[in-house]
Amino acid sequence: MQNTIHQLAIDEVRNRLESLTQGRPYFAREEYSIHMDVDRGVLLDILRLLRVPARLSENRVVLVMRGKADFSLDMLHYEVNAPCLALLKDKSLLHIHNVSPDFLCHVIAYGERSSLDAEKQTVISISEEERKDVELTIRLLWRFCGKTPFPYSVVGPLLESLFEQYALLVKRSARKEEKSPRGRKEEIFREFLSLVSEHFRQQRELSFYAGSLCISVHYLCEAVFVCGGHYPKHYIRQALISEAKYLLAYTPQSAAAISEELGLPNPAWFSRLFKRETGLTPGAFRRQFRRS
Repeated sequence: MQNTIHQLAIDEVRNRLESLTQGRPYFAREEYSIHMDVDRGVLLDILRLLRVPARLSENRVVLVMRGKADFSLDMLHYEVNAPCLALLKDKSLLHIHNVSPDFLCHVIAYGERSSLDAEKQTVISISEEERKDVELTIRLLWRFCGKTPFPYSVVGPLLESLFEQYALLVKRSARKEEKSPRGRKEEIFREFLSLVSEHFRQQRELSFYAGSLCISVHYLCEAVFVCGGHYPKHYIRQALISEAKYLLAYTPQSAAAISEELGLPNPAWFSRLFKRETGLTPGAFRRQFRRS
């Protein structure tokens, strides 16, 4: 059983992070983990490790209690202020850019199926009263996790209760967005990014994404630009570059093998794209990462 909830599907990072949780309040079983106090001290160590996006190996519910955080999740950039609640889905690419000195959050990591499986990955602002309600459930979970023998019949329903709280808060947030003039375009933008995360290796034609969303290519471009400030092709390129950085940093695959895995025409095309977007060739990026 791993002694950390920061299992990022990168063996080197996972092993080094185990020492970060020593003496900190966390509880871990094979099915899930609870880390009560993820503060700036822990995150600064993670920042030093996550110099490129890292892939999550399980789902997480994160309650931000205090402070601010600046991070990217797949291709979407977030600047969040407490209190807020986030669902980070399995296989997402996470890149933490910065956190405020007073930052504090609680994290539930889980791998088993739950009522949240159908929920979309998202980050929502919540009221102080809502934060207190969610924190109360997490603290109750924490209390029962320390009991011997382990009370499965209590902990399971409490986890599902937490998941239901999250789902209700997401619905409340969605109703507010629907009333906004940008509500429908925001929805299209997020659904487009979700589709890109799933299909960018095989599909790079805008007609595929527009067809999947049952809208025209023109309206897709309009919605994505209004909400994100860039046209759709930008986000498809960013998905490719983020995945390429991850593979170059944490796997021994050659540039040719990575080019083939990403579904690109040939290694030379991959090298030109990577240098245009990052200023470095794939080989130079790998050398720079491993020296730092």
